[in-house]
Amino acid sequence: MTELEWEKSQVLPARARVQSQGRWKFLIIGIVILGAIGYLLLSSTLIGARYYVTVEELLSDEAMHGKTVRVSGAVDGDPVFNPETQELTFIVANIPNDNKAIREQGGLAMVLHNAVENPNAVRMKVIAHEKEIPDLLQHEAQAIMSGTLVEQGGEMVFIADEITLKCPTKYEEDVPEQAVG
Repeated sequence: MTELEWEKSQVLPARARVQSQGRWKFLIIGIVILGAIGYLLLSSTLIGARYYVTVEELLSDEAMHGKTVRVSGAVDGDPVFNPETQELTFIVANIPNDNKAIREQGGLAMVLHNAVENPNAVRMKVIAHEKEIPDLLQHEAQAIMSGTLVEQGGEMVFIADEITLKCPTKYEEDVPEQAVG
């Protein structure tokens, strides 16, 4: 009987060590996974917070000139498409990049309207090569563009590679009719 007790006491501490080492491995793996999830959540939140820069920020920050950036502005006037050069040209006016400021000014439609009506708003010429006029590219639409700010003929021009548009007033009247009909 003594011998049997001796074997049990030798076996139990070895199992306890193996279980303890296994717990540490799971704990370390869990911490690494939680850290990675936390990093991804934080980085995606920061990216979402600065989806684009404003026209004013882009024009005033020389560090952004010549680099690929996303910028947003209110389309001022009608866009012009030149079929010979395959060039689309339009002007955008500065709008705020802060949702709180947009709400305080009466919403996006009001911000876009006020931006194009304000003669003191910062404006920028946009050129897109080999792009036809998108349907929503119209006066007072919000244009979100990816591209590069360059100097052409003594003026700063934004060369757009990609154009995404928002037009909050275009569908305001259509929604009730669609819901009723």
